Amino acid sequence: MRIAVLSDFHFGHAYNSELERDSFENAGEAMEKALSSDLILLAGDIFDSRLPKTSVWARAIRVLTKPLLKENTGVKLVSCTKELKDISKRTLNHIPVIALHGTHERRSRGDLNAIEALENAGILIHLHQNTIVFEKDGVKIAVHGMSGVPERYAKDVLYQWNPKPVENCFNILVLHQSIAPYIYSPLDPPSLSLSNLPKGFDMIIDGHLHISGQDKLNGSTILFPGSTIITQLEKNEASAEKGFYEMRLI
Repeated sequence: MRIAVLSDFHFGHAYNSELERDSFENAGEAMEKALSSDLILLAGDIFDSRLPKTSVWARAIRVLTKPLLKENTGVKLVSCTKELKDISKRTLNHIPVIALHGTHERRSRGDLNAIEALENAGILIHLHQNTIVFEKDGVKIAVHGMSGVPERYAKDVLYQWNPKPVENCFNILVLHQSIAPYIYSPLDPPSLSLSNLPKGFDMIIDGHLHISGQDKLNGSTILFPGSTIITQLEKNEASAEKGFYEMRLI
C-alpha cells in the first residue's frame, strides 16, 4: 500500500498579491504526484484562513477534487470509529483522502470549519479524535487523527482521547500541534512534548511545522511532512525543500 502524506497547503496565503497563486500551484503539483498513491493523508492547515474567500474556495476545490478523478486501487474500508456520511462512503470509490483541520481552520465550538465543509461535499473524510482502518492486499493500516486544538489544551485533549494502536495494523497517529522541542513559541507555548506522545504507534505524523524531517522515538518514526509553500521569511523555512512524503507498506 502506498500512502502520500501532505500538509500545510495554506490555500489563500498572500491573497491579493503577486504571490497569491503560489499556494494553489504548489499544492496542485504535489497532489498530482500523490495520485499514484493508494491513500492520501492531509495533516491540517489546508486553508490559510478560518473563513476562506469564495475565490480561494474555487481554486482550492480544483486541487482537492483531483483524487475524485482516479479510481480506487483496491483499498477497502475496514472500520471507522465515527459514523461516515453516505457521501463520504461514495468517495471511497476513488482514492481515499483523510484530513485533519489545523490551527488556521479551527473555529468556535458549534461552528462548521472548512474541512468539515469539504467532508459534507464528499471530497474527503475529516478526522478528529477518531480512527479509520483500511486494507489492501492483506496489509491493514489504522489512521488515528487529532485535528488542531489550542496549544494549552493539546496534552489534555490527547490524554482524554487516549488513542490505542489497533492489533494487526500499521498504526499511524496524525496530529497538527506544536510539539516541544521541535516547535516552541514563548507567545503560545506547547503543552505537548515528546514525553507526552503515546507509545505503540508505528508512525506519528505532525503537521504545523513547515520544515520537513523525521526522527525516532521509542521505536516510532516521527514524520514532519512540512508545508508546500513558504509563509514566513525565516532562514530555516526559506531554505527548506518543499514537497511531500510517500511511504510504501508491504
